[in-house]
Amino acid sequence: MRGGVEQKKEQKKEGLLEAAYQLFLEKGVNKTSVDEIVKKANVAKGTFYLYFHDKTQLLQQLTYRISARVLSEAYEYAEEHKTGVFVEDIILMVDYIVEYFKRSRLTLRLLERNFSWPMIEKQLDLREDPLWDKLVTAIESSSLAVGCTEDVLYKRVFLVVELIGSTCFATMIENKPDTIDNMKPVLYDMVRKMLA
Repeated sequence: MRGGVEQKKEQKKEGLLEAAYQLFLEKGVNKTSVDEIVKKANVAKGTFYLYFHDKTQLLQQLTYRISARVLSEAYEYAEEHKTGVFVEDIILMVDYIVEYFKRSRLTLRLLERNFSWPMIEKQLDLREDPLWDKLVTAIESSSLAVGCTEDVLYKRVFLVVELIGSTCFATMIENKPDTIDNMKPVLYDMVRKMLA
């Protein structure tokens, strides 16, 4: 019985996140109200506040979810197309992310500059994020790990992800300083240097 209740709760939360995602893409975050989200999710307004303090917290969870999905897809793509050279495998991930946002500019607009590693610091030691755990295992067997702590490795990867998100947003949404296709060689060169 308890499992059924928890499953229904999770379904309601998922419904709210999905409804918000669709509305945010259609109308934008600022023009979407909590009332519209609950109506689209077909739940009572009070249900919204069981899961989220406000629309900002919902957007934050949605941002983490999207970031995690894109990073996970990029990792799987890189695994399927491994070069055997760690830094070049990271470039495969980076290229996947760039191409994803080229195809889904509305999602990039929704994320703004908030595409980032969807993990809080206290999870680092626990390695609860399965993607982070896989990546750490790969990093630990690479030359990148020589003389680095896991914390330093995390910070390097974090900076790479932040650089990708900012570059994609600036080039694809703000059209600065050039097109993403012209920026790709510069971005990939910077990532290689950051991970060298």
